[in-house]
Amino acid sequence: MSEPLAARQGGTQPAVRVQAVFHVSSEAQAQTVAARMVDRAHEIANLPECECDVDVSIERESPQSAPPAGL
Repeated sequence: MSEPLAARQGGTQPAVRVQAVFHVSSEAQAQTVAARMVDRAHEIANLPECECDVDVSIERESPQSAPPAGL
């Protein structure tokens, strides 16, 4: 767990952080992928066996700041 997440939650609640990087060909495709991923995260969080809160943060990176392919 990252330090900011632990501090924000008082360090007492377990948390899972998922990070994904998508290499897309257009802004429209990027928005579609992000929207579908956020929708699915909320669907999963609302399942009776999960019942959890979801905090979502989306970051757009320029191609120059992205890690090299394959990493």
